Amino acid sequence: MIPLTPQDLPVGQPLPWALLDGQGNLMLGSGSIIPDARDLALMFRHGTVCRPDDMPEAGNEPDAHGGSRLSSGPLGLQVGTLLHVKTPGDTARAAASRLIGFIEHGLFVTWPTLGGRELSINAGETLLLRGFSGHAIHSFTSTVTAVCRSPFRYLVLSAPAQTEQMPVRRAARVPTRMAAYLVEAASESGDEGSAESTQQGADVSLDDQMGEGLARLGLLSDLSTGGALVQTSTPAPAVGQRVRLRFQLRTASLDTEVTVDGTVRSAPSQDDEEFPAFGVAFEALGERELTLLQCFIYEQLLASTCMPVSGN
Repeated sequence: MIPLTPQDLPVGQPLPWALLDGQGNLMLGSGSIIPDARDLALMFRHGTVCRPDDMPEAGNEPDAHGGSRLSSGPLGLQVGTLLHVKTPGDTARAAASRLIGFIEHGLFVTWPTLGGRELSINAGETLLLRGFSGHAIHSFTSTVTAVCRSPFRYLVLSAPAQTEQMPVRRAARVPTRMAAYLVEAASESGDEGSAESTQQGADVSLDDQMGEGLARLGLLSDLSTGGALVQTSTPAPAVGQRVRLRFQLRTASLDTEVTVDGTVRSAPSQDDEEFPAFGVAFEALGERELTLLQCFIYEQLLASTCMPVSGN
């Protein structure tokens, strides 16, 4: 990753790269627009902002509209799923790998790394793995059937054995530094002015509002399937105000755009008077949005927690 300064980013113009935080998590997708200087300052408010080391070749960009091209393998794990890997009895933090393919009796995974260093793994070893399918966290064991070094380093594993399933907690939440576009929805009260505003809101899409400069840029934190904490560079909406949020989630190695509606449920936090923060409760999510949020949240949890040790 290449660290950036505010002077490196254009204001009011499409970004030439995706923006990442210091841990490599997606903050804002390439082609997005930072509306003004205060929004730019908010992006750097809580830490480092980076761009990827290299750009994808034309035609190889991730699908921005949904991840429908992902295939599900054993236990419902999709290609690109983050896997945590350990050897039996290892008390250290789990290494990270990705599922890159599967066959009827095996899995193909990237070489597990921990802190930028590859684990020492040999054919015949047993590994403990854990991954999130979108509905549950699955733990299982596999044997390394082949160690491959061309055209890149990867492992071939036996089919999952000794499988265990952990149910998903809908209340799970994770800290993030994710940028989102936010617009206020029209009031639903019955007066004439509000009715006119509601009709106008129905006729103007979020894309149009963004193009007219009506969408503000905020940062999402403390994200769950039920809502998020939102910090903006402009005054916070009133409690009870309906809002719409659009942001990108990186799940299973793909960046997917998500739009959710919500209601402001808590007053602005006084911790940062220059950039107020307030709580937004999401309204009923569609199956696509719910699954993507669950995948994102549990990939973040997998990346930040230690895997239980299992011995033979």
